[in-house]
Amino acid sequence: MPKAEKLQVGDRAPDFTLPTLSGSSISLSQVLQGGKRVVLALFRSYY
Repeated sequence: MPKAEKLQVGDRAPDFTLPTLSGSSISLSQVLQGGKRVVLALFRSYY
């Protein structure tokens, strides 16, 4: 697997898919369709 490149401030996030609360899936590219904007907040934590 190639090493991932670090994103810089202002870079577009790579597409990813997550499960919804209803059990279906949604991807970042689906949310961005139609010119919608998205704010991603990532938090590092230790469990």
